[in-house]
Amino acid sequence: MYKIYKNTLILLVVLISSSFSAYSQGVKFTVDAPRKVEHQAQFRVTYTCDHDGDFQGPEFKNFQLLGGPSVSSQTSMSIVNGRTSRSSVKSYTYYLRATKIGTYTLPAARIEIDDKIHKTVELKIEVIKSVDGNTTQAEIINPDFKAEGNVFIKSIVSNKSVYMGEPIILTQKLYSKERIANITDFKEPALKNFYKEIIDIGDLKLETEVINGVKYNVVTLKKSILFPQKSGELIIGKSNLDIIVQLIKKRRARDRMEQMMYGNVVQYYDNQELKLKSAKVKINVKPLPAKRPSSFNGIVGDFKMTTTIDKTELKTNDALNLKIKISGKGNIGLLDLPKIEFPPDFEVYDPKVSKSIKRSTKGVSGSKTYEYLIIPGNEGEFVIPSFGFTYFNPKTEQFETSKSKDINISVLRGEGGVANSRGNAAVSRDEIKYVGKDIRHIQLQIGDVNKKGFHSFNSLSHLLWMLLSPIFAVLIIIMIKKQERKFSNKSLMRLKKATKMAKKRLKVAKKAMESNDDALFYEETSKALWGYLSDKFAISLSDLSMDIAKSKLKEQNIDDNDINEIAGLIEQCEYARYAPKSEQKGISDIYSKSINVISKIEKTLK
Repeated sequence: MYKIYKNTLILLVVLISSSFSAYSQGVKFTVDAPRKVEHQAQFRVTYTCDHDGDFQGPEFKNFQLLGGPSVSSQTSMSIVNGRTSRSSVKSYTYYLRATKIGTYTLPAARIEIDDKIHKTVELKIEVIKSVDGNTTQAEIINPDFKAEGNVFIKSIVSNKSVYMGEPIILTQKLYSKERIANITDFKEPALKNFYKEIIDIGDLKLETEVINGVKYNVVTLKKSILFPQKSGELIIGKSNLDIIVQLIKKRRARDRMEQMMYGNVVQYYDNQELKLKSAKVKINVKPLPAKRPSSFNGIVGDFKMTTTIDKTELKTNDALNLKIKISGKGNIGLLDLPKIEFPPDFEVYDPKVSKSIKRSTKGVSGSKTYEYLIIPGNEGEFVIPSFGFTYFNPKTEQFETSKSKDINISVLRGEGGVANSRGNAAVSRDEIKYVGKDIRHIQLQIGDVNKKGFHSFNSLSHLLWMLLSPIFAVLIIIMIKKQERKFSNKSLMRLKKATKMAKKRLKVAKKAMESNDDALFYEETSKALWGYLSDKFAISLSDLSMDIAKSKLKEQNIDDNDINEIAGLIEQCEYARYAPKSEQKGISDIYSKSINVISKIEKTLK
């Protein structure tokens, strides 16, 4: 019995000690790399772990990553004294190139096993100058890659000779014979004296084109619609693009293992970063004809206007609807409401404005609709005179006007009218007042009454009135003359109303902000800022550019920070109108900044 207990105790001790031994071995996670490599030579870094886990390689900042990690696993089995043991090892191999001479640290790799992080040691690798100075050329079979003719970026315009305000389609494309691995950065060209609208092209797509018999991989990067704001020679600047192309290269096998696996020549992928620039594009912008109609306000394109009215005969205090629709192709976003002379007896409400604008490779097209609610106050026959607007048509090279016809409206007496004794016609107080002054209505209120025998002639009040009336007359004449000069000076009137009109548009922008209509908010804010500058300096929108605005503001000693702020707000609004919603930020901030910058400029100008 004692022997049995003794043998059992020995067996337990052996098992416990073996288990502790196995646990103490832990995880073996190592790195293997050369400590010294030649400049521009390629080498391998291999991480090995005897346990399976979540591997995370380091960031190779001082070396060029050619490929990897290449993952491989190896399992070995051994039988000793009838016992079978099995072990497995997993390897992660990276292929690097030494691009800079010096001593650099290879960061540690990480692996997570059973919620525990294990790291390798960091290695120092010395990059030395190649012995013959031409190691790479001796090792690499194919010659150095040249981007010229193989990879390039191009700015393509639909027309190089246009009228001021006529749209140009700008397409920016990337051409490559090689495989495109990644696009890291793209900067659009500088656009001076152009108004830009963005065409939504969706996600980037890889297509193919054949140029002079050569097949290229093509990516369309951006499409825009440009409206030149100044005549003369304008320049579309260079686009800048940073990309990574994946080249297929060949080299000789370094050792027997590579010869056995790949043969004497090893083919591999080499990622190469390229910085590309497009050529500048010159645009000849022709000025509009010098003799411009007074009704022209800078609209260029081809448009037509239609008017519809739901009724031409109604009773007083009934409502009618007048709808004006302007449709066509051109810079319709800058179109303003035509001026309409409504009869003074009509109560006219502010129009409801709706628009449908499409931006495509054919340009900007669409429509704007204005709907008026009108309530006649008096009966009679009324006419809404013909109205319209003028635009320049680049196809015909002429100014054209789209006009409505006169609209005749017959208003009958509504309920509560008094019939005339001569027949069915009824005559109102207002009609009598309008037709003539030969009829006086019965006065229902007597007013003030003086005592009998009292006369105001030669009284104190009469003498004071006789003395002061000439003075009042002179003051009234001066005020009338001043108002006439004020209203005759259109530039002065625009200057006076600049702030008022800007704040009115900003109120519309605020309503759009509160109703989460981002597109309308940015459009109205942009119009408010552009309109403020246009009215303040009496420059039409068609002739106004950001450079001219900045120059005018500087002439008025406006602070540079305020100038840059209003320019930045305009640019931000124009960009945000077409940017994805995720990129639209700080709407309330833009609104408050717009109000503040206008207020600061006003204070300086006063």
